[in-house]
Amino acid sequence: MANELAYGFIQHAHLAKERVTTVGARVVIDAIRESADEHTRQLNAILSSMVRRTTEHQIQFRLPGTGTLQPLDENGNPRPVREEGHYTVAFPIQGGGTAWGTNRVARALMTVEEANIQTIEAMRRDADWVRRHYLAAVFDNVPWTFADPEYGDLTVQPLANGDAVTYNRVGAAAATDTHYLAQAGAIADAANPFPTIYTELMEHPSNSGPVVVYVATSLVTSITGLAAFVPVSDPDIVLGVATDRLGAMIDRGVGDEVLGKVDNCWIVEWRALPAGYMVGHAQGAGPAVAMREYNSAALQGLITEDHSPDGNLEELRMIRYAGFGVENRIAMLVYFVGGGAYAVPAEYDAPLAV
Repeated sequence: MANELAYGFIQHAHLAKERVTTVGARVVIDAIRESADEHTRQLNAILSSMVRRTTEHQIQFRLPGTGTLQPLDENGNPRPVREEGHYTVAFPIQGGGTAWGTNRVARALMTVEEANIQTIEAMRRDADWVRRHYLAAVFDNVPWTFADPEYGDLTVQPLANGDAVTYNRVGAAAATDTHYLAQAGAIADAANPFPTIYTELMEHPSNSGPVVVYVATSLVTSITGLAAFVPVSDPDIVLGVATDRLGAMIDRGVGDEVLGKVDNCWIVEWRALPAGYMVGHAQGAGPAVAMREYNSAALQGLITEDHSPDGNLEELRMIRYAGFGVENRIAMLVYFVGGGAYAVPAEYDAPLAV
C-alpha cells in the first residue's frame, strides 16, 4: 500500500492490492468514515490552542474587569459593582466539499490502495479549506456581514482594528487599539519587531504567555539572524557550555517547526503563511477565534456520504460545514513586514469565495 495510510486503512494494509469488490465495499466505506473521523479529531486538536468550537451564531464577549477597591472606614460597606465591558461578535457558517466517483467498470477494478489514496487527498483538501478560512478570519482587518438564513445579518469582527471598542490595559486607562501592525523594512537588529509584538499583546491584563509567533518561511532567515535569537536544541548536537540554550519547549500547534525564541517570543515557522506575514498569539488568553458548526453532531467535522444516482455511477463525498470569526479581539495580532501600513493578503480577504 502507499507509504501514507489513512487511519481507517491501517488495519487493511495487507489488502492493498485487493479489489474493493473482493474485500467488500462496506469494509472500504467504513475505513473512509473512520479516517474522516480521526482526521476531524486531529484537526480539532491542532487548532485547539487558537480556535474554540461553538454552535452559537453570536455572543457578547465580556472584557475582564479593572479598577481598584473602594475606600472604606471602619463602618463602611462597599457598593456592588457591575461589570459591563463587552462587545458583540458573530460567526458565519459556510459549506465546502469534495468527492470522488466511479462507474461500474472503475469500481470493479479499484483496489484498496487506490481508495486509500483518494481518501488522503480528500482530507488534504479539507485541511486546506479549514486553514484558509481560519486565516481569512485573522488576516482581514475590517468587519463583514454574513447573511445567516436563520438569524439574519451577522457582523463578523476582525482582531482589534482601531474602531470604537476600548480594551483594558495594564497600568493605564482603557483605550482603543489595533492589532494589525506593519513595518516597511526587513527584520534586523535595528528593526526588530518582536519587542513590539510582545508588548502589544501583554499590555492587556486578560493576556498571558507564552507568546507564540507563527512566521512565514520568507522571514525565517532574517529572524534567525537576530542577535537575540536563541535556537531550539538539536538532539543530535551537544552544545558547548558558553552557548545559550533553551530550557523549555512548546508544541508547534498549527505550525511546521519550532525554531527558537527571541525577545520573549517563541518563533514557529508556518509555511502556509503568505510571504511577509506573522501571527502572534498570547496563548494564556485562550483561543482568539471561534469555529462555528451546526448544532447537530451529524453535521460536525468532516462528514462522509456515499451516493449512486443511477446504479452505475457512485460518488463518495466528503463535506464540511463550518465558519470562523474572531472572538477575543486582543488575544492575537498580525504583523506585516514589507509595507509602511498593514495590507490584507489578497487571497485572504474574507469572506472567501471557496
